[in-house]
Amino acid sequence: MKHNAVYLLVALIAASCARPLQYMTDFPLSGSSFVSRDGSFSGGIPRGWFSSSDDTLAPSLVAWLIREDFSATITVREIKLDRLTVQRVGKEGMKLLAQISAGLQDESPPGSALEPNEFELRGNKFCGYEFNSAKGRKRVVVFSAKGKYYESEAYSVKGTPPQEEFSRLFTAQQTVLSSLNF
Repeated sequence: MKHNAVYLLVALIAASCARPLQYMTDFPLSGSSFVSRDGSFSGGIPRGWFSSSDDTLAPSLVAWLIREDFSATITVREIKLDRLTVQRVGKEGMKLLAQISAGLQDESPPGSALEPNEFELRGNKFCGYEFNSAKGRKRVVVFSAKGKYYESEAYSVKGTPPQEEFSRLFTAQQTVLSSLNF
């Protein structure tokens, strides 16, 4: 009986410390899927989007989803890490990987990135951050799959849409991430 009370107390504390997801995973999927160029993962394609095929995929990308009106994109690229950094990320987690990713963003003015937000989707760990650049608002989410590290970027290609449009875009990205199979 006493052990049950301790477990309940620990569960309540853990639940109260958990951060809620910043974006939902309820963007409708089309029923079509994509497979990353390196074969490490596959996922669903949002309704109103398509996946760039291998012959049109930019060399640095392992996946590229494009809104049908060409106004937004979700990309995934591998982050190459040296052995020491891989060990540190293994010990310190996805937040360190997000900080490394943010440091590599050449279009992010200093101090423009929001604090990285760690979260889990279907048991997989992710960490995301957002920043404003000359091209508009961008969200980057880092994750690992089959011993490799990746960053997914979601951003508007045409102009600076209203905040609601960014929320829809980032919800589409969150839904794609929740659909990933490794």
